[in-house]
Amino acid sequence: MISLCRAYLYGESVTLDENVDFFRLYRLSNAHNLSAIVFCVLNTAKNKDAVPLNAFKRFENDFMEAVIRYDFQSAQKAEIGALLEKSGVRHVFFKGAELRELYPVPEARAMGDVDVLIDEAEREKVKSLMTADGFECRASNGNVYEYTKNGLLCEMHTKIISGKIGGCDLEKAFDDAISHAEFSGYTGSLDINYHLAYLIAHTAHHFWFYGAGAKLILDLAVVLKTCDIDIDVVLKILSSCGLGDFARVILSVTQKWFGCGRDFGTDTASTEKFLLSYGAFGNSGRNKAAVIKRKDMESGGKGGNIGTKLRLLFPPYEKMRNIPYISFIDGKPYLVPAAWAYRAYYNLKNRRDFAKNATSALSSDETKKEAQRELSFFREIGLL
Repeated sequence: MISLCRAYLYGESVTLDENVDFFRLYRLSNAHNLSAIVFCVLNTAKNKDAVPLNAFKRFENDFMEAVIRYDFQSAQKAEIGALLEKSGVRHVFFKGAELRELYPVPEARAMGDVDVLIDEAEREKVKSLMTADGFECRASNGNVYEYTKNGLLCEMHTKIISGKIGGCDLEKAFDDAISHAEFSGYTGSLDINYHLAYLIAHTAHHFWFYGAGAKLILDLAVVLKTCDIDIDVVLKILSSCGLGDFARVILSVTQKWFGCGRDFGTDTASTEKFLLSYGAFGNSGRNKAAVIKRKDMESGGKGGNIGTKLRLLFPPYEKMRNIPYISFIDGKPYLVPAAWAYRAYYNLKNRRDFAKNATSALSSDETKKEAQRELSFFREIGLL
């Protein structure tokens, strides 16, 4: 999968290894949201007939769906941009909404939603503009307001990242993101070195939750290949918030996989395995209970079952204020007891199976061992 993504990045035609299990390749590529990109290479391969027809059709269907989604999302982005520009609202599209246009075939880069950064002072004005334009405000608390229209999601941010990773306060480090944008009228673009630093921090954020996949590394490679990047500037930004070592590991992986970045001579084997093991965002084959126990151990817990369950049921204010559905407590710590009650109700109603499975697996010896291994791994790569 990685070699085919690299061929895509460089526009290379390949001869396929006919011994490959193409159905397994599809499952892996689909789990990493890369099946449309892999299709671009399979479709131009010198011996594409080596791919069984049923497997080829799965790749092709994902590509066609990606093209259709790209068209709808591009129209949504243009609509939002025109609305905000006309209304005099400074705004910056970031992450996939900007990155996909750097890809050799932009339509193939999967994107879940359109991300926009605005000034916090403009949030209520933007809410009125969006709802008047037919968008439904699905969530309106915290740093991100969610808007939907015609089945598509737009996330309107006043901060580009929230919360902490260990001792790294990423929210504070990237608090002034909009000041790092250059504007033409009211439409801005983040400084490309700053944007790349953010993308690496965003990858760290996903590591710390449930996982980050190969697509996030391909994003970095695309930026490094197509833009004038000063890696030393990127490292300076990330070192200032405690992610310098992590950045060196990730840039070394990017260099190894895609020939973009810089080899810092670090051992990347464990990081590569982690990136490839759990799909795009840790939603494939992940032991969620191990993640919960690892987070508890990070916070000073000893991994005991009773203590972990109590801290899971009653998380502190600093953690809860960054959970989207209860971020109404941000700035209101006196509402913590109410937030605990609402969180329990929400999980019972919407995440019953997840809560049940994660809680029951907490008692497993293997879960504790996995949490301890992951804690050590995170320390080794500079996340903690």
